[in-house]
Amino acid sequence: MPALARILSVPLLAMLYPLSAAACANKSNDPAEVVQAQVDAYNAHDVAAFASCYADNVTVTDLSGKRPVIAGVEALKHGYAFLATVPKEFHVAIVQRVVNGPIVVDQERVMGLPADKGQPEAIAVYEVRDGKIQHVWFPPRD
Repeated sequence: MPALARILSVPLLAMLYPLSAAACANKSNDPAEVVQAQVDAYNAHDVAAFASCYADNVTVTDLSGKRPVIAGVEALKHGYAFLATVPKEFHVAIVQRVVNGPIVVDQERVMGLPADKGQPEAIAVYEVRDGKIQHVWFPPRD
């Protein structure tokens, strides 16, 4: 299946999960730096580096209830495996970021989708502890 067709077959919310043998590029415990390192790995389509920014027992929750909770780093890797096959133009842009202690809230815009898909936006709420993302929540868009 061509890469573009695979993108279109992946639920859009999975692409937004703003989600490795390589180490997380972040070397500090600063929550904003940890989240930025995972965004950079996501945009580089490096699933291994992306996953390394997360705690082993991470949870990723779609608060609309439309998608099952991702529990654990192995499930995270599986859920974001599509990154290895998407076109290089696919990425997220951070529209706005708010940091409050261990909580980082990003407004993200998905770029590089086919024209008919537009540039959807989502909010991602990250909880970072000890240099790793522990929890991610995606509030409903509607």
